[in-house]
Amino acid sequence: MNINFSSFKEGVVEKINYAPDISEFNELNHSSIIEKINSVNGEITFSKVNDCLIITFNIDVNIDAISGYTLKVFKKDLKLEDTLYFTNDENNETEEVFYTKEIINIDEIVYSLLVTSIPLNIHEENEEFPKGEDFKVYSEDELENELNEESSSPFDCLKDLDL
Repeated sequence: MNINFSSFKEGVVEKINYAPDISEFNELNHSSIIEKINSVNGEITFSKVNDCLIITFNIDVNIDAISGYTLKVFKKDLKLEDTLYFTNDENNETEEVFYTKEIINIDEIVYSLLVTSIPLNIHEENEEFPKGEDFKVYSEDELENELNEESSSPFDCLKDLDL
């Protein structure tokens, strides 16, 4: 879904119900964490102040995510709530205000918000590390503790040499 920056009038608040075509939305997906996007719907609010278009997103998303613990696929609901600022005046561009000439692709923005809202170590609630006889899975803290206990220096093995 593309919108034209100049189509919005200053001081007028416009709201739309956002429910994109899921097959087209899944074509945007290049994430190794998201196997499939099941649903995307919500409300987007537009308001223009001077040369600044304010877009507020309030969107619910359901995805099939790949667990960071077991690589199993599970369903995950996410809520995307964010406000972004756009301008068509290069002089007003900052880190917080994005410059655009005219066309803004809403689908790409929503997908970006989705990818950045996923936790780094996503896993199903109450999911535990896998266990087995031939292997052991360590958390980062456990690995660090074990490495510190084993040896503090690679030269420790030389301390018993008689020179």
